[in-house]
Amino acid sequence: MNMTESNIRLAAIKLISRNGYGSMSLRQLASEAGINASTLYLYYKGKNELLLELILEYFQGVSREWARRRPKKAASADVKLLAFIACHVRYHLEHQDEAMLGNLELRSLPEEDLEQVRQARRQYLKALQELLEQGVKEGSLSCAEPKLMARTLFNMLTHACVWYRTDGRWDIDAVIRHYSVLVMKMLGAATIPSPRAPVPQVMITRRAMPVEVRP
Repeated sequence: MNMTESNIRLAAIKLISRNGYGSMSLRQLASEAGINASTLYLYYKGKNELLLELILEYFQGVSREWARRRPKKAASADVKLLAFIACHVRYHLEHQDEAMLGNLELRSLPEEDLEQVRQARRQYLKALQELLEQGVKEGSLSCAEPKLMARTLFNMLTHACVWYRTDGRWDIDAVIRHYSVLVMKMLGAATIPSPRAPVPQVMITRRAMPVEVRP
């Protein structure tokens, strides 16, 4: 991918996350990317092709990250699950615009393109489903329907990218910790210590001591 194509993608992510896919025109996109409108057609046939590539790129990115951070095969399912939660939440909060685009703009794709996205999503969910099935087999996790639970956890953990704010009172590690406690309780896993509620920082201004002035 050359610099021009990279700029187009970054501009599209910015515009879509700000105003939505439907509000983005090719003229706006070209202006944001710093190119002529005609140049866009050297890379993409239209908005749909660009949106499809951005969504598939999102799923590929989160899948690669999990493959990189996944514990060794011999690890127990509860250990893998904690690693998955941390990986999934951190990726979505560090790539917030891409994550929102990848999950909230699916409705904008035509059916033939949507099937490609569904396939990419199924592959990612399969890894989580297999993890849950391992936990049931081991007895470390309690889950009657691993396939349904995998979808439930995906939706719940992904939703963090909707409400999270970098200037909020929780940092990424705190968000991961809270979701970890919640999910482990849901699945009847060994409890982990509940995180303390974040305490807002208070600025303390020291009053100046009066200075005695002697004649």
